[in-house]
Amino acid sequence: MPGFLDFIFPFGRQEHARDFHFSGFRYQTRLPDAERGLQVPELGWSGRDYKLCYNLKSVERSQGGGEPWSIRQAAIHHSFDVETGQASWVAIKANQLLQNRIKSATGSRGLPQVRSFQSLDRSFASTLATHLIFSEWSGENWRWYINFLEESFQDTTRRALSPIVRTPTSPIPDIDRSPTRQHTQAHKGLELSKGPPAMEPPQPPPPTNSILPGFHSMADGMIEPPQSPYGPGRPAGKEKQQEFSFTDLQRIQDIEEKANAAMLILKSNITVLTELKQYYRTIAAFQGWPSELTSHCKGDVLRFEQHLTSIENDLQMQHSRIETLLRLIADRKSLVECLDHFASQKANMTKLYGILDSQNTGNMQRMTADMHEIAIKTKQETISMRIITFVTLCFLPGTFISVGVFLVCCSMKRQNIVNPGSRHS
Repeated sequence: MPGFLDFIFPFGRQEHARDFHFSGFRYQTRLPDAERGLQVPELGWSGRDYKLCYNLKSVERSQGGGEPWSIRQAAIHHSFDVETGQASWVAIKANQLLQNRIKSATGSRGLPQVRSFQSLDRSFASTLATHLIFSEWSGENWRWYINFLEESFQDTTRRALSPIVRTPTSPIPDIDRSPTRQHTQAHKGLELSKGPPAMEPPQPPPPTNSILPGFHSMADGMIEPPQSPYGPGRPAGKEKQQEFSFTDLQRIQDIEEKANAAMLILKSNITVLTELKQYYRTIAAFQGWPSELTSHCKGDVLRFEQHLTSIENDLQMQHSRIETLLRLIADRKSLVECLDHFASQKANMTKLYGILDSQNTGNMQRMTADMHEIAIKTKQETISMRIITFVTLCFLPGTFISVGVFLVCCSMKRQNIVNPGSRHS
């Protein structure tokens, strides 16, 4: 069947998967005598047969290092001769898992419905059981693989739900705005009696040796500048916070891509199984279909359909889980990007506050040096004024005496001028 080559091309050693998500179901039916194909009696080929091919994918544990899970594919080709009951199978897979299962099912202790070929209807029922082996493989391990994706995603992004952001400290001193404590005494019912406000002990006055408000004197006479309310080099709202690196974003993107690939594979598996079930449901209506198979294999076909329906339901449930995970990844990814943007802004603000603090520190140091120089000059001038005052106080009595003597002399001279002969009488 030429269409089977489409399912073989994705196989091969590849560095990166190519055409890996291709999937489909092909069939060819030749039941009427007018449509007979090649007849080879030695091989049990009557020319009246049907052929179908499809591919399925499943997830398996990885044997080597790296990721613990890997998605594997299998291509299936099957033909069944409706006259001789001759069935042929071609199953292509990278390892021997399906081969071992087929051998185990057809062995002496295998499944009776798989290894029974005594009649035409039993051969047909065996083909249905073989399809179920491949179908069951396609529905295995998806639960554990999705659990692995969910755990990896949560481990990478769970801390995004609880970042630590501290409220900025106000530079204004806190004022106790709590109500005055009062003595209360509970009584029966809802009555409460309130006592007078409690008297707080007087607080000692602040030290008065500071030169300027906000500046404090140090032991060596230097002046300590006021401290920033956020601390040296620390901006408002700065708190050690769980940040995300670029590696975390890459890991989230990798999980999202794996989830998208799993969702597509689950959907393609469901489509293939649905088409397979629909084909066997309608094949009895084809012209030339043996009535023996219709009457004797009706229960086998029904069980086959029910089993495929069960596998489809399980795959559909896993598909819904993947959809939920993808929505959660999209929301959490947006949150992580917002936190990353916030962290970038916070880093820029930290740098800006560092520059501002450096400038403020330099300005404060210059102001401290200037004020220290002013204080030294003021001290020197105070000493000079004290010396001048002392000298002045020392010469002040002599000044008073000299002024008094001078006034007496002036008075006597004035009297001599007025009464010139009073001195000889």
